[in-house]
Amino acid sequence: MKYFDRRILRSAALTLAAAVFLLSCVSCTSDSVASRIKENGGLRVGYCSCSADDDAPFVIKDSQNKFGGLTGEPASKVAGSMATELLFSRFSSADAYDKLMNGSVDCLWNCPPPAKELVSSVRTIETGLYYRQVIMTTADSKISRLADIKGQKLAVVSGSDAQIELHNASVMESSLKQIVVCSDMAQLLRELASGKVQCAAVDEPQALYAAANYKENDVSFKCVETPIAECRLVIVTRADDADLCSIIAETYVDLSRKGLIKELCEGYNLDILLRSYLKDNPAQESA
Repeated sequence: MKYFDRRILRSAALTLAAAVFLLSCVSCTSDSVASRIKENGGLRVGYCSCSADDDAPFVIKDSQNKFGGLTGEPASKVAGSMATELLFSRFSSADAYDKLMNGSVDCLWNCPPPAKELVSSVRTIETGLYYRQVIMTTADSKISRLADIKGQKLAVVSGSDAQIELHNASVMESSLKQIVVCSDMAQLLRELASGKVQCAAVDEPQALYAAANYKENDVSFKCVETPIAECRLVIVTRADDADLCSIIAETYVDLSRKGLIKELCEGYNLDILLRSYLKDNPAQESA
């Protein structure tokens, strides 16, 4: 019996030693990540944006240079958990993954999922948000479905995901009378409100946010329910940055469980961005 007890004690001691070793490794790895982040001047976050002059509602900078918005506030809290600064870089969806892989940024935030050829090179964190490209028109328009835009003049913001998706849908693009390319969302809304165009292909979050703040001539807008395209939004690190991915995932999921992501979406009247099956906890563990 004493021999059996000694075996148990020895096994327990080895298990404890292994656990201490693993914890020390995680601690060292985390310390290494924090050190690297600080050497770079802060947590370098790349975010995708199609807007020419305004990144709301994803990144909003206040008068005190603090970041808010659907991306800005959670990213600020992640940087704060690492006791470092937050450094934002803005990319188009087409350029974002190249910037991540060449080390220009530590992570991408609220970007579309990686292409198949990049899946093995990155780690992703589900945000529980999804992003649609839709047709917008004035509230009194008779356009109520995608088929109704045939033969109409349509506006689109240059470089937007909606412009890309409209081009991909070549049948839809070819059915239009004219495509008017705008420099930003403000110009696009003016073109719609004035009747110079009858509809617009837009990235829904920016379009809804801009439309809610549009005050000219009491014009209001609506979106056709059927989207041109849609995708989920994710946070991405490089595959070899497993420790950084874990830190971001742990913080983001905690914020989500506390209701911050849901509150932000509702605060900007954009709860449509939350997937219905994730509304109670719009975040998933790192994959």
